[in-house]
Amino acid sequence: MHIEHGEEDALMNHSYTYTITDDNNSTFRVHGLKNSVPKIILTAFLTLLSGGGLLLVMHWYPNVEVILTKKKAKLREATYVHVQSTVTEIQGVSKIRQTEEGRNFTFQYLKYQWNDEQFNSIRGLENLYYSDIHAMSSGLIQEVLSFKLLRYGYNIIDVPIPSYIKLFFKEIIQPFYIFQIFAVALWMWDDYRLYATAIIIISLVSIGITIVEQRGQNKKIHDMAASSIDVHVLRDGIETVLPSSELVPGDALLIPREGLLLCCDAVLVSGSAIVNECALTGESVPVTKAPIPYISKYVYEEGGNSESKSEFKVTEDKIYDSAADKKFSLYSGTAVIQSKPGSGDNSVAIVIRTGFNTFKGSLIRSILCPKPIKFDFETDAKRFITMLSFFAACGFIYTAYISLKLGGSIGKTLRLGLDLVTVVVPPALPAALTIGVLYAVQRLKSYKIFCIEPQRINFCGKIQYICFDKTGTLTEDGLTVLSAIPSTEKGFSEPVTTGEGLSQHQLLQSALASCHEISTIKGELVGDPLDVEMFKFTGWEIDDDGDVVVAMVKPRSSPSVYSNPELVSEDPEIGIIRAFPFTSDLQRMSVVCKDLNGGDDLVVFCKGSPEMIASLSSPDSIPADFEETLLSYTSEGFRVIAFAWKPLDMPWHSVQTMPRSGAECGLQFIGLLVMENHLKEDTTQCITELSLSNTQVCMVTGDNILTAITVGKKCGIIPSVNHDVILMKPANREGRGVALQLDFREDSSVVLSDCYTVQEVVEVLNQLSSKQHVFAVSSAAFTLISTFHPILYDLLLTRGKIFARMKPGQKQQLVEDLQKLGYIVSMCGDGANDCGALKASHAGVSLSEAEASIAAPFTSTTPSISCMLEVLRQGRAALVTASVTFRFMAMYSMIQFISVLLHYSFGSNLTDSQFLFIDLFVISGIAATLGRSQPARELAPTTPQSQLVDLRVFVLLVSHVILTGAVQLSLLQYLKSQPFFTPFSPNDELKEGACFENTALFTISGFQYALYGLVLMKGAPHRMPVYKNWLFLIVFVTCTVMTGLFIFQPFPWLTGLMNLVSFETFSVQITFVMGVTINLLLAAIIEMVFSGRTITRFLENVRFFSRPKARYIQIQDQWGAAYSDFTSKNFYK
Repeated sequence: MHIEHGEEDALMNHSYTYTITDDNNSTFRVHGLKNSVPKIILTAFLTLLSGGGLLLVMHWYPNVEVILTKKKAKLREATYVHVQSTVTEIQGVSKIRQTEEGRNFTFQYLKYQWNDEQFNSIRGLENLYYSDIHAMSSGLIQEVLSFKLLRYGYNIIDVPIPSYIKLFFKEIIQPFYIFQIFAVALWMWDDYRLYATAIIIISLVSIGITIVEQRGQNKKIHDMAASSIDVHVLRDGIETVLPSSELVPGDALLIPREGLLLCCDAVLVSGSAIVNECALTGESVPVTKAPIPYISKYVYEEGGNSESKSEFKVTEDKIYDSAADKKFSLYSGTAVIQSKPGSGDNSVAIVIRTGFNTFKGSLIRSILCPKPIKFDFETDAKRFITMLSFFAACGFIYTAYISLKLGGSIGKTLRLGLDLVTVVVPPALPAALTIGVLYAVQRLKSYKIFCIEPQRINFCGKIQYICFDKTGTLTEDGLTVLSAIPSTEKGFSEPVTTGEGLSQHQLLQSALASCHEISTIKGELVGDPLDVEMFKFTGWEIDDDGDVVVAMVKPRSSPSVYSNPELVSEDPEIGIIRAFPFTSDLQRMSVVCKDLNGGDDLVVFCKGSPEMIASLSSPDSIPADFEETLLSYTSEGFRVIAFAWKPLDMPWHSVQTMPRSGAECGLQFIGLLVMENHLKEDTTQCITELSLSNTQVCMVTGDNILTAITVGKKCGIIPSVNHDVILMKPANREGRGVALQLDFREDSSVVLSDCYTVQEVVEVLNQLSSKQHVFAVSSAAFTLISTFHPILYDLLLTRGKIFARMKPGQKQQLVEDLQKLGYIVSMCGDGANDCGALKASHAGVSLSEAEASIAAPFTSTTPSISCMLEVLRQGRAALVTASVTFRFMAMYSMIQFISVLLHYSFGSNLTDSQFLFIDLFVISGIAATLGRSQPARELAPTTPQSQLVDLRVFVLLVSHVILTGAVQLSLLQYLKSQPFFTPFSPNDELKEGACFENTALFTISGFQYALYGLVLMKGAPHRMPVYKNWLFLIVFVTCTVMTGLFIFQPFPWLTGLMNLVSFETFSVQITFVMGVTINLLLAAIIEMVFSGRTITRFLENVRFFSRPKARYIQIQDQWGAAYSDFTSKNFYK
């Protein structure tokens, strides 16, 4: 957690506020507050005056509580702090506590301590040098334990499980249920007891289901977070057993050989460990952890000469960084499968963080305190409800006029007006809008896709861009060794395709056998799949049970020196003394080895990306045909790993203090390993379907750029027809130029130019005959372009297809920058190095076997990108359902609004039983089945519309409202012209009861509710046709038949139950049926006309209602024009 000095503003100077940035780079402003006695007294009076309503408002809007009860104060004097995000809507008020340690407050489960100038976060041990961590190996002393517990608290991730009563009251004070309580009270006042009782029952059932589900979810999170075991630690140098909840930062944790479940974040200082991190990352491959190096003041460091001699030098101690030093870090929630003590009976790790400050605690906090996500549909829904409220206000005024004109009392007038408000803004609207999401979640489960954030389902309906990881996502997890290519003084020798053939090239054979991070568990090799396949290719075996070295490797025919130390074998036995682990940032790993049957000479073997190994190797050791050979394999899509070595002139015992830079320099290149990574069977088909749906896709990988381009061509990410690939590379190591290289489809390359400005890039691209280009960049070029060439970077984001050698942080940056251009972005990866990008995207999908993985909102237990097709299909169907349901509920409100207003005009109203039939039978039935339509089998080339407030929707709504009003008025006037018609007499006040007008309006509106459910029901292109939703059709037919029975009235008991009168003549009954049939046809025609492409485009471009184009669309428009337009001033308007 980093604390910055707050900026001065018009309201507060630096004494009143500070800016804090948490470990997720979320920035918050902290304002000092105090209680204001005058404000509190005034607020209490207003609360009594409002009947407690003000308390609800303050609960819904915390800012209101701050304004009404608090005053600003200097932070050193404040008793409260108001914490507010500078980007999102996250905010909260926390009380400052005074403890023995001083003043502190807690926000989002993190503690902040006052230090006489500002509040600092208390996260654990920070800014520790490697030597400081090793100095803690003997454990804490008793004198500091009480201080540590007071400062850091107990090592628990406490996720309370609220009681049902607490959840119940928390639920009913939501705005939706407060409005329902208001509506039910109004209906009870108006003697609509039957309907009100039914609503109470339904609401209680709904609340009950909700709180049971919420409590179950809380229990799952609680069970996920809770872990308490007995652990062994060193206290005062003595081994002590205590509950894991009493661990504090600085404790020396003892890890037994058989492993344990970790309950804290720690740094390994002695021994090694094999850890399963699947619960946090979704990656099922065990990870080997090494002890953090001990760096004293004087260490051996590389002298830098060509003979690789080492000399004694002074070096600076390093500061431990949990992000960069993952190889030495153990994380809470992971399981140590097996440990190998360095000395003694146990491995030793120093506790760094506990509780919510751990990596697991951070993930739990991300669930408990998610970042709010904004979506056009939800914003428009609120605006639409505001618009409906305007109609309600107009209706209220009209009702008051009619009621008072008929001599109604003030109370009666107020009741009728408020009753009309509940008609226009239906209380059931929020519940109806969640139906499509619930259906989508259940369907995704049937495809073994699990969602922990259902609110992101609607985002999936608008996904426009998908970033795919390569290895394990587009391609198979496993790698197959194709060949090893030894390097000689004359160049590369012939490829070796078997392990036996490597015996003639002992250096490369030894490098393949030893340069890895493989361990064994119960005789099985565990580690990175690449390492496992590489080691199997050598035909050697590994023994990691010894205490002298990390591991020993030897040919299978050679017995172990551990079983018989006096035995001397002609075959080499290589002991791995120290390993520098592979990291994505460095793109390499290395080991220090010794021939256990030879002398005391030490050697370093290093492997990594060919580009990285070549840069670390002596130029005269690199074959002249290196680039040509590398290109020949990478252009075919093969994975290529390079190897180098050097002798190490250093005493054995000094290796542990040698810095990594001393091992990985002055190397001699010795060869390549070529591995094949096959595409998954359905990858190409899935990419093709996504491309046909106009969903942009790109590959984000840590592999070689040419390998990635070839895989991209094979799977279809790079279009195979009329598209050239422009490779972007740094023009030189120190400048800011970009080298453009044209990669032709026949796999040859031509260097176009080195460009230092965007104008130069434009000129080069304009010289090409084809304007159909896609871009491929390496990690270095990505950093260069994003930093120094913003216009070119925007172009790269919209046309980039291959992002190679990308580090985890760059993957996340890519996703976030795509979002800034207006894309709805999804990331699909294996959940390991992709965690940051998965969390940053709108809808991250992790391919993992761990159902409970919390690395992404969506987790597919089927490791195939076909899950993306299903996520998009279900998301689009859910978004259409939400739009259809919203429009249906709006039409239901307006139809009933018109019907009730017409009732008021002649002094009557719908009866209790009629309201009950409409709301519980017709509306609930249709709303519940609108979302049962299955998604379309194929993805359409367009995404569903998510805007509810645009001219087209407004015109459609007004047209339908005018139509329904005209039909009701026309049929009512026709009825009044009949000789048997008798007008209703209200006896000078509004009443409800049996009359011709009531029967007509009730039956007409009953038909209209059902027919608009059918008219608004959308099928193609995003959902299956309407006729396949058989449950909806049953409800529609049932509602239509029931309303028909109310017109023809064959059952007198039914007529009496609904308080209806007979129309007496068959011709009137048929006329009513024909009238609503015409209504149905005209409504369908209106929908078809205004859904046409020409009218839709015209209405969308009307300036008053049109919205500015997303940034990526502006860039694409400019791309379609002349390239020179990219530099025009209009481009950034």
